[in-house]
Amino acid sequence: MMEDLKNRLKLLENDLKKLENRLKNGIATGTRQDWEHILHQTRKIEELAISQLAILRLQDKKNHLTKGETS
Repeated sequence: MMEDLKNRLKLLENDLKKLENRLKNGIATGTRQDWEHILHQTRKIEELAISQLAILRLQDKKNHLTKGETS
């Protein structure tokens, strides 16, 4: 799971570097397709982060309930 996140972040970083280089060379800031790709990558990262937070919250609740039962 973390490897997938790292790969997505690396792809996003590479896309942003390409756009930055185009800006430095006085070229337009990217095509519609460039920005749609970046937006898609960003959404995937956000979806992954949301799901991981939900899993962690569920685990915290389970741990809290288990501790409460043993006390």
